[in-house]
Amino acid sequence: MEGTFLTTFANAKINLALAIKGIREDGYHELESVMQSIGLHDIVRVRRSGEKVVCRCGALSGPGNLAYKAAVEFLDQCGQTEGIEIEIEKHIPIQAGLAGGSTDAAATLRLLNELYGEPLSKDELLKLASRCGTDVAFCLRGGTMWATGRGEQLEVLPTALKLDLVLIKPEAGVNTSEAYRQFDLTGQTGSLIRTEWEKALSGDSVQRIAELLYNDLEPASIQMVPDIQHYKQLLLDAGCYGALMSGSGSSVFGIAEGAQQAMHIAETLRKKGLKYVYATTTVVSQY
Repeated sequence: MEGTFLTTFANAKINLALAIKGIREDGYHELESVMQSIGLHDIVRVRRSGEKVVCRCGALSGPGNLAYKAAVEFLDQCGQTEGIEIEIEKHIPIQAGLAGGSTDAAATLRLLNELYGEPLSKDELLKLASRCGTDVAFCLRGGTMWATGRGEQLEVLPTALKLDLVLIKPEAGVNTSEAYRQFDLTGQTGSLIRTEWEKALSGDSVQRIAELLYNDLEPASIQMVPDIQHYKQLLLDAGCYGALMSGSGSSVFGIAEGAQQAMHIAETLRKKGLKYVYATTTVVSQY
């Protein structure tokens, strides 16, 4: 029996800062990051349907989709065997460092928990999210977070000022694993000072936040996609307070002076022929 779709937004994320401290014994990299939700989003719909899990997401449909995997994990944990239909309307570009797949998985978990009458507590749902993928737990919580470990250990930071952003995704994407491999060959480890970020996020200076933007992966990803550096410079030349690659790339964001400037910069870049350009903002946690 088919039920009614439940629908939610699945917000993208950016990394206001990302430091790689080294390689762990399990082979993953030890990270420090300031993670932030933004308004750019996919739309995820979930309902009971049929006898198996079905995930429709254009070219990303099927069992390889992280939302599909999250649904299977949820049903297994809750002892459910009925079918689930997932529909994802994509707006977040892929291989962009924006957690597009992770946020769809997080939205799917949130909707399934609602659909079944919330059998899992918030903590249980977060643990399940962490098993589904590194960024899924953050995408479930959202807002402004200090992330450590592989990026799955989360602590709440002061809510950032509303930042008006211009986001550019080059035609070429970056495979996260390849970015880390390149970093291991050529990159330098770094670290963040949490107290500096707490002070900046608690203050009223957008400029101070812009001065702290940092990403250890940026040089490695620029070697693979040189347009990252080119687009970063375009944003700075257009008057942004600061610009940075998000995550492993290839997207780059700039912090604009306000919404009007962000929209003006985005429109100017589109007229230059750039295809994936977005004017957006930071958003607070809804969890």
